Amino acid sequence: MQTTDDVIKSISEVDGHANFLQKLYVNICQFFIKRRENAEQARMFEKINHLSWIKRLRFIKARKIIDNLYAQHLQDLQKAAKYRKICVAFLVNEVAKWYGGALYDLFENSNHFEPLILVTKKITCYDTTEEFNATFSFFKNAGMRVECVYDATNSKFLDLKIFDPNIVFYGQPWGIEHIQSIGKVANFALTCYTPYCFHMMSSEYDYLELFHRFLWKYFVESPWHLESYKNRFKADNCVSSGSLHLDGYFSKKMPHMGFWKDTLSTKKRIIYAPHFTFTTQHQVATFPQNGRFMLNLASMYPQTTWVVKPHPSFDYSVVVDGIMTRQELDAYYAEWEKYGTVVKGGNYFDLFKTSDCLITDCISFLADYFPSGKPVFHLRRSDQLRKFNDFGKDIIGTYYQIHSNAELEKLFSRVIIGGDDFMASKRLKQMAKLELMSNKTASKCVFDHLQKELEIA
Repeated sequence: MQTTDDVIKSISEVDGHANFLQKLYVNICQFFIKRRENAEQARMFEKINHLSWIKRLRFIKARKIIDNLYAQHLQDLQKAAKYRKICVAFLVNEVAKWYGGALYDLFENSNHFEPLILVTKKITCYDTTEEFNATFSFFKNAGMRVECVYDATNSKFLDLKIFDPNIVFYGQPWGIEHIQSIGKVANFALTCYTPYCFHMMSSEYDYLELFHRFLWKYFVESPWHLESYKNRFKADNCVSSGSLHLDGYFSKKMPHMGFWKDTLSTKKRIIYAPHFTFTTQHQVATFPQNGRFMLNLASMYPQTTWVVKPHPSFDYSVVVDGIMTRQELDAYYAEWEKYGTVVKGGNYFDLFKTSDCLITDCISFLADYFPSGKPVFHLRRSDQLRKFNDFGKDIIGTYYQIHSNAELEKLFSRVIIGGDDFMASKRLKQMAKLELMSNKTASKCVFDHLQKELEIA
C-alpha cells in the first residue's frame, strides 16, 4: 500500500516526457489530494451559525466545559507556581513557521518556567516523514529541550499528556491530529496561540470557531487586531502582544551575510519571495505571470545580487497546481544560481536586515518587512479573493503596487537602480503611526502576561 510520502514522490518525479498513464495517475493523485485539503479546510472554517442546531448546542456546551477547565487549571497553576516550575510546551509541526525562539529563551532563563518543544507531523497530505525528521533535528541542533509526539515508525500520533505540559502553545491552526487538538489538550493544560503569520486581510481565517474560539489565550499582533476580533467575532480571549515575527528586529547581534552569494557593498541586494495560493485561499500568487520575468530582471542588472525566498508551501503548490513539474522547478532554482541563492527554512530577519528591497506577493511578509523601512514591490493580481483589512491597507499604501512586468521593470529601474525611493517618507510616517515597534518585544509581552495570570511575582 502506498503511503502519502510515496504519492507525493510520484507526483514530484513525473516530468514532461512521462507517458500518458503516468500523467493520468499523477492527475488522479492531484485530484484526491486537493479534495482532501478542501475537506479539511471546510471543516476548519465552518462557522457556528452554519452548524445544525444539534451541533451548535454541542459547540456551546464544549466551550463552557473548556472554559471551566481553564479556570481550574489556572487556579491549580497559581498554587503550583509557588513551589515548582511551570512546563510550557510549544507544539511545532513546521519549522518554517517557528517564531518562538525569543519566547523560549525567556522561559528557559526564568526561575518559574521550563520550556519544551514537542515536534509533531501535520495531518495534511503533503507533509512528509523527511520534513518531520528535519524539524526535530532543527531544534535538537539548536540545543533546545525537544521531544517527538509522533511515532514515525508506527505512523502514530502521541498524546501530549505523556510529557505533562501545563501550558501548550500551538504553532498553527492547520493539520492538527485529533488527539493533539485543543479539545483534548484543554483537559490537562492551558492553551495559547501566537500567529505564525501577520494577519493583513479580512478573512474567516483570523478567528476560527474550531480553533481560536477554544483557546485560553490568543496573543494577537496589535490593538487594532484585538478590537477587530472583538467587533467581528465577539472574541473574549484575545490579548494584544505584538507579533513575535518582529522581535527579530530587536536582536543586537550583527546580522550574518551568509544568504548572499555576492557580499560586495556595491551590489544591491534583492529578495524575491513568491506566494503559493494560485487557486486556493487568498489567491494572491502571481508566479505564473512573473516567475520567469524575475530571472530576466536579474540578468538585466549585474549590479544586483538576489535571494529567492519561496513560501514554505510554494514548491508543493507549484507542482500540484500544475504550474511546473518538479524537474522544471529544480531547473528554475538552478538558473537562479547565476544571480544569487535560493533560501528556504526558518528565521529570515537577518536576510531582511541585510537586503535593499523586497519583491513579493506574500501577505505576512508585507508586514514583517515594514519595520526595515526599505522599499517593497508588491506584486498584485486582479482576481485576488480577499481584501486587505484596514491595518493592511495602511501598510501596503506605502509600497510600490505592481500589476505588470513592465511596471515592475520601470519602477525597479527608478527606485533601486536609480536610487529614487519616492515613497520612503510615506513609509516612515506610517511606521510611526502604526507603532509596530514598541520598547517591549512581543515575546516579553506574552511572558509578562503569563506571569501576571499565574500570579508570579
